[in-house]
Amino acid sequence: MEYKDFTSRNNAYAGFIQNRKEVLDSISDGSFNDVFADLCAKALSGDCIAQDCVAYFFNKGVPNLLSQNYTYYMSWQILAGANGNEFALEKMEFFLNPALEEIVNDEEILMTALHNRTITKDNALMMISNLICEGIVDVVGIEAKNLIDIKKQPEPYSSQRHRVFSDAMENCLMDVIRFLMH
Repeated sequence: MEYKDFTSRNNAYAGFIQNRKEVLDSISDGSFNDVFADLCAKALSGDCIAQDCVAYFFNKGVPNLLSQNYTYYMSWQILAGANGNEFALEKMEFFLNPALEEIVNDEEILMTALHNRTITKDNALMMISNLICEGIVDVVGIEAKNLIDIKKQPEPYSSQRHRVFSDAMENCLMDVIRFLMH
């Protein structure tokens, strides 16, 4: 776990809107496969804005072109958050809330983190959310190169698939707390 430079919410949002528009425009002009492949290449190279946009398309799907895939959606969204995308972290707040509450509601953890780290009252939510996402990536073993098979069968949301990510969040929580406390 480490502290990273963040992509501000405004820049991440603007980039997401631009990427999404390019992909949506490509559907009508018949170039979806090429445009989406380019977006995936950016995501694979670590571009957290592209990762967030790829997550969006795996969440929504594209009729006759890309199946919805919950595992890919969550994995890309978590990767975007782990790589410092503030817009992605904002969208994940509801999912991350149980772990965030456990940390933020424990005054000893929060005060130690504020004292020992580069966490401030202004950035605490983003920093801790980022660390949780990093922990989930490690626990689940999320690797971008395994998340781009657009021909894969549809995989809609199910509580079993969701449980993988919520269990990983639970499993990494103590590592995040230890990191914050030292």
